[in-house]
Amino acid sequence: MNAERWGALTPEQVSGWITFDRERADWTYREGDRTMAARQTEGVAGLWNKLGRHRAALLADEVGTGKTLQALGVMALLWKANPDACVLVLAPNRDICRHWEREYAKFVRTHYKQSDDIVRRMRDGEPVKVAKLAWSLADLAQAVEAQTHRFFITTIYSLSGLMRDAHDEGVDKLEGAAVAAAGIHRRLKAALGGRGFDLLVVDEAHYFRNSRGRSQRAHAASKFFGPPGNRLGERALLITATPSHASMDDVAAILGYVAEVGQDKPEALLKKYALRRLRRMKGRDGSYDKYGYRHERAVAADLAHDPAAELFFALYQKLLVSKEVQDGRRFLYGYLEGFESFKVQAPEVEQETEEDVAKPDFQGARDTEILTRLALMHESLGGLPAHPKYDALVNACVPVDVFDAGVDIHEHKHLVFVRRIPSVREIVARVNAAYDRQMGRRIVQALAPDDARGLLRRWEASYWSREVFNRHFGGHGEADEETLLEGNDAAVEEHADADANVHSKVADLFVVKKTGSQRSTDASNFSLRLRKPESLFTLLLEPASDYKSGTYGYHYRKQSGGRLRDEYASAAMEARGTGERRGGVVADEKLDFVKPMPTLWGLMYCQLAAADRERVDRLAGEPVKAESFGRYLKNGFLFASPVIVELYCWYAELRKRGETGDAQQRYLAFLDFLDARLKDSMALAYFRAALQTFDAVWENVSGEDRQGWHKLTGLSSPAFYASGAVKDRQRLILGFNSPFYPNVLAATSVLQEGVNLHLQCRKVHHYGIAWTPGDNEQRVGRVDRLFGKVNALLERDGRAELAIQYPYLARSFDEEQLASFVREKHLVEERMDACRQLPVSAEIDLRRASDAWRSYLRTPREDMVASNLVDPYPFNPKEEGPDGVYMPHLADGYADDS
Repeated sequence: MNAERWGALTPEQVSGWITFDRERADWTYREGDRTMAARQTEGVAGLWNKLGRHRAALLADEVGTGKTLQALGVMALLWKANPDACVLVLAPNRDICRHWEREYAKFVRTHYKQSDDIVRRMRDGEPVKVAKLAWSLADLAQAVEAQTHRFFITTIYSLSGLMRDAHDEGVDKLEGAAVAAAGIHRRLKAALGGRGFDLLVVDEAHYFRNSRGRSQRAHAASKFFGPPGNRLGERALLITATPSHASMDDVAAILGYVAEVGQDKPEALLKKYALRRLRRMKGRDGSYDKYGYRHERAVAADLAHDPAAELFFALYQKLLVSKEVQDGRRFLYGYLEGFESFKVQAPEVEQETEEDVAKPDFQGARDTEILTRLALMHESLGGLPAHPKYDALVNACVPVDVFDAGVDIHEHKHLVFVRRIPSVREIVARVNAAYDRQMGRRIVQALAPDDARGLLRRWEASYWSREVFNRHFGGHGEADEETLLEGNDAAVEEHADADANVHSKVADLFVVKKTGSQRSTDASNFSLRLRKPESLFTLLLEPASDYKSGTYGYHYRKQSGGRLRDEYASAAMEARGTGERRGGVVADEKLDFVKPMPTLWGLMYCQLAAADRERVDRLAGEPVKAESFGRYLKNGFLFASPVIVELYCWYAELRKRGETGDAQQRYLAFLDFLDARLKDSMALAYFRAALQTFDAVWENVSGEDRQGWHKLTGLSSPAFYASGAVKDRQRLILGFNSPFYPNVLAATSVLQEGVNLHLQCRKVHHYGIAWTPGDNEQRVGRVDRLFGKVNALLERDGRAELAIQYPYLARSFDEEQLASFVREKHLVEERMDACRQLPVSAEIDLRRASDAWRSYLRTPREDMVASNLVDPYPFNPKEEGPDGVYMPHLADGYADDS
């Protein structure tokens, strides 16, 4: 498609093919509409027109405004106009690349209006263009040369890995990276007929702000994107919420890779190329901007009551000042590393795909040597001093009562950002230990109420060991447990990222080990009973027979291995009409239950309020989705929530009553026991939370995840961490966006950008201060997004609070650095919103700190409703195509006449 045929679009035309209202497939744009759907539609039109006129555009809308959706809208219309158009997306890392792949498929299914076999297939509503993921530039070139795809996605990191195998001394890696990138550029251009990609999309474009830096990425990028007259993309769309990330010079730097910026000032470049609109969330009483509901708090951790800790930090500061004076260096953010760094640990090796993408997190800094010396000295005197900053964070992240069903489930979700890599493990270990203390107490009270205090003390002293648990509670089993343990425990998914040193020890009791003398526990046997098809108790977590409150009337008996076994799961699926009877090896017998068998689902349905019952009723009308929800709920209950502890404790309490009878009698007795306790149960609270958010979670996962929700089986701890060494971060994102575990997600910068963590969470903790105000905004933007928990509360109540916490050590250097950062951030935020950023530094200027620094923390406005926001670089309805040509017939498509 050449410039003369690109033309221009109006928002009205865009809404003829695309709806940005998720609830209304027939939505159309009306002038004067100020909803986000209208603004996103204007964004697509504005970007299209800038691309047509200037060959480049910069989408700089505020964090959480749907920039990816707008870019996908441009891509879809490009393919509508030119089905052979070739598009390349560059995103920071593999997780975000996969996010683009999923978002494009979801966009075509839910936002693109026509099944035209050009963008969306008629037979199934899926995209016609299938994304080809490439993890290196060589793989990208090979994929383009194959001529089998028109949509490619690769990582920004691929520009940093061109000289990964060059180890010879004297090799100029920067020059080598530039030469290699130039070669890839030539291959791609040749494969694309000399014209390059029809559209190049660069996500998180501020990664290219250091265009003159001494990095492989900077040197390779200039050659990869190509010089004026020989660009890799005929047109280029850059995306970043922080185009002036650290200074206004960033604007020219990132645009310079794809456009001729000359000597133009940043303001002129933004006016020419950029759209930047500030976010407005739709709520009950109108629209809301971020300063209406953000609530920043400084959380002080005091040393006053711990003389040993106070002495430690006093010595630390004295030695740190001496070192800084000696080295002639200024202070940098991020000192005061946690004591976990002094334990004997192998340094964490960052995952290769994240290397050199963002400013790295670190294992240590110049204060590491000082802290190590002091720590060794204190250990010789009886152990490390307390670290009250960790304690303050754990207290903020762990509920007073894990089993208090009166607290909304989403209130348990906390996103924690750190700067020092070892801190993520320490935070997670401490949070899980705090949860273990409460879950362990609940279990002991159920199993041994007469000696709860003594047994709890001995068990906790063993760090919740399986051996001690089995010694004191191993005799509570039932006769059929040997049968239950036969065969493999295939329901539990193993994960390479498992870190037994920090995970929950109490949750681990519910897992059957592959080997060892302690492979099973009374708790794991109970868990098996709820998922083995040979156990009647497997019906407990099955959907109701009609997905509402229906019961089951029969099961099968089959001959297997010379024995007759009862089989319940397949009979239940058959009764729901979603599965075929599995049958036995030799003979099957259909047996009626003595009484109809209810399920926990059915009992909970009867407890629901009208709105939640309607949600279940809608699910009942979609059996495939209802079955998926059933597996989602079952795995969440069994593996990723305190519900399994609650159910086990209730079963133990019932068992202590000495209930007798066959399996059917015991099962019905347990259901009666549950029914009397459901009203204030965690089971019902999680059921409601899962119902209320399932549609959003369902939309954001792959078809494979929808089938079995197996990722939840590996999320058995209340807290997890995400760093470069954690390869499967998608399961953490899935769990965090669900009501289930993890409740606390501690992350380095690998989750700072490009991921959505907003569906359940409204609390962000900056344990380690961000490098710049731009980084801080990116962090908060993981949660502060459209259609997230804050947005839902604003729609329901007209009020909400996004809690942003900064824990710090009072009366220490830690407080001084936080005070300096908070003041600096407040002063630049509004300028950053308007893209008028002044240069900022990662250095701490203590001369600018003051006792009044807390006054710079943001607090919600009383009325919360948005003030008269002015968009810095709004949509211009008068902007035309390259020759003032509009495109009223885009829906008919046209051929590429190049």
